[in-house]
Amino acid sequence: MKPPSFDQPLGPDPRITLVGAGVVGQAILRAHVAAGLSVRICDQDAASLNRAIEIVDMNPEHWQIIRGKEFGDLPCIELVSSRDRTESTLSRIVIESIPERLDVKRSFFAEIESHVDNNTVLCTNTSTLRIGEIASAISDPTRFCGMHFFMPVENRNAVELICGDRTSDACLAVATQHIRNLRKVPLVVRDTPGFIVNRLLSPYLNESLQLLCRGISAERIEAAALNYGMPISPLELIDNIGTRTMFDAGRVYWQSFPDRIDPSPMLAGLVKSKRAGKYVGTGIYDYDRSGNRSAEIAEITKTLIHRYRLDDVELTDQEITDRLSIPMWIEAAIATKEGTVNDIEQFDTAMRGGLGYAPEQSWLDFFDHLGSNHILNAISRWSKHSKAMVAPEAIAAALSNFEPSRALHELRTQ
Repeated sequence: MKPPSFDQPLGPDPRITLVGAGVVGQAILRAHVAAGLSVRICDQDAASLNRAIEIVDMNPEHWQIIRGKEFGDLPCIELVSSRDRTESTLSRIVIESIPERLDVKRSFFAEIESHVDNNTVLCTNTSTLRIGEIASAISDPTRFCGMHFFMPVENRNAVELICGDRTSDACLAVATQHIRNLRKVPLVVRDTPGFIVNRLLSPYLNESLQLLCRGISAERIEAAALNYGMPISPLELIDNIGTRTMFDAGRVYWQSFPDRIDPSPMLAGLVKSKRAGKYVGTGIYDYDRSGNRSAEIAEITKTLIHRYRLDDVELTDQEITDRLSIPMWIEAAIATKEGTVNDIEQFDTAMRGGLGYAPEQSWLDFFDHLGSNHILNAISRWSKHSKAMVAPEAIAAALSNFEPSRALHELRTQ
């Protein structure tokens, strides 16, 4: 049973505004409702807006739906909770999850800035765009930051909080508290390409596609990923994220670090074939209406593999795990040396809270168990075959002297 709808609220307007009622926006809305936070959701498409409300689970005893509202020129629906105990004096906050295009996001924030007060914090849920480039469209970029939610939002307890060059401490404090009010963990990162999670993820997913085109079956890739500690196959993860979103993220990574990736044409092929991912039922796999994955990859995927076939390689199960996992450690080491993270424990937060990595073990411990010699031998063997397996000299030297987690600490202090 849904709460009744009213034209006027019984209490103050929600201080939280979500803009965008698509798949991601709906997930973010559900997270706010699950945390008992009163919220306003807006979208230019009324059907999407109504659909977002219909799929949210709300107890009618504690929630009130207010229709007929507007935010700027956008129609809105407000969800007011009688159990919202957050401080009424907290700053208002706007979180957008509109299409992942720089021009669209810049235009939105430039327009909406005049409809909010000077203390309102503005956040973008971008996963690929630079925060500074979006923030330059508004008059006060000090109140702007990134707030990147991971899908599925209900199963990911971390949120990347991205600080632009001009993000103020006050803005950071408001955004940090908001993430904690959602019962999630803020992962504060710098405004660098891929932030942290996508920076680790891009070589991992690309490597899985390269292996697929080199004759390694989807079943063996999935088994290797599960052995590594990931919750699902990297191929299924691509479908969960969406092939277009992953293509955009991979392009950002390749443009920023062309010497560290050989982009697989598979993603572009999937996008061109309109295999958008799980949310439309067709990606690398097929999905039924309940979201259940097909046992085998789709026939069109097999066709694309044949089209983009590379020379076959013979790999043991451990070697497949190495090819998936070690590029992520190398990327973490490079990011550490660059000063992208303040603490190497942030990688554990990113992997567990952002990607659902095995909760029973530390991601850093996985590589300590492999051992530095094993990693160095894998790098030596496979670096001629994959840019993702190339370790810069300083990182290889650190591995030669320390176990992997200690090597990251040493790189952080250099």
